[in-house]
Amino acid sequence: MDWDEPAYFDRRPASSGRVSYCDALTIRDNRSVSIKALPYFIPHNSSRSELAIKLIREDKRSGEICEISLKEEDLRILKRHIAQCLSVAEEGDDGQYLVLRTDNLSRQPEVREDAARALGGALDSRQFARMVARSVDPMTLAKAFSASVRIGELRSAVTELRQNLNEGKTREAIYQDWCERHSWAFGNAYVARDNQRVIGIGDHVDVMMQSTANGLRDIFELKRPDMDVILFDDTHKNWYWSSATAKAIGQCHRYLDTLHQMAQSGLYQDRADIVAYHPRAVVVIGRSRDWGDPQLRALHGLNSRMHGISVMTYDQLLSQCETLLRQVTDHAEDQQGASDELSA
Repeated sequence: MDWDEPAYFDRRPASSGRVSYCDALTIRDNRSVSIKALPYFIPHNSSRSELAIKLIREDKRSGEICEISLKEEDLRILKRHIAQCLSVAEEGDDGQYLVLRTDNLSRQPEVREDAARALGGALDSRQFARMVARSVDPMTLAKAFSASVRIGELRSAVTELRQNLNEGKTREAIYQDWCERHSWAFGNAYVARDNQRVIGIGDHVDVMMQSTANGLRDIFELKRPDMDVILFDDTHKNWYWSSATAKAIGQCHRYLDTLHQMAQSGLYQDRADIVAYHPRAVVVIGRSRDWGDPQLRALHGLNSRMHGISVMTYDQLLSQCETLLRQVTDHAEDQQGASDELSA
């Protein structure tokens, strides 16, 4: 990303100690109104911080001040909308516009770069655009491209996770970053990840997501893929949790208690939508690619005897993602087939 001029930021801790902030950024300042943006940085247990911005508008004539806070997710959506609107603003005429980043297509492993460039060139042709506008409904075209790009993004995400595992990458931060960007990996049972991470003093969960069915929150704890998940006791002839898994389970027990208690005592007064009523936790740890039926059955059995916490391996997470990708791809193909039949 390019900037017209360098910017200086003095990031410093707030008095609460929970966030950092910088000096307010001036958007507009004249005799009648002042509009500023105050950035906040919310630390997590990963290597990055989450950005939040408070917009402050002051009417200098009446002294009235209006404030609105935007989370990082809100800012990314707003950024995308602004970029799309600016693209339309560059055109002088009214009409129907399809705003599409054709460079996204070249990121798909199965799409050749020369084909992507050819498509980009075609879309840049005004003659081609007029022809499409006469024969295809713009909304239908937009949805078709959107579905294609979305499937490409899912496929790219699955490929990235598979490569990380196959290359033996073990740092928790790598997989936490991946899960933050692809929270859909945990299934359609969840809406999206929450920006809220701090559930108590000194407690930061890796991922917290909202359940689609009831709006309640569950948490996900990510451990390294090179850790043992379960072990076999030759003396007593039974499988048991490894030390690493047992510690993660104990950690989740504390998180669940803290999340439930703090939500009830009003920790989230500014986030009334966060409901933590008997939350659940999922631990992702280790690999199972070489497991046989006894180990898979043992993991299932150990999970079935726990309440509110379950354990899965990174290979099971990858398999879950691959299944979801197939379902989305099949659905898109079915929709396209139905559309082709109607057109015929």
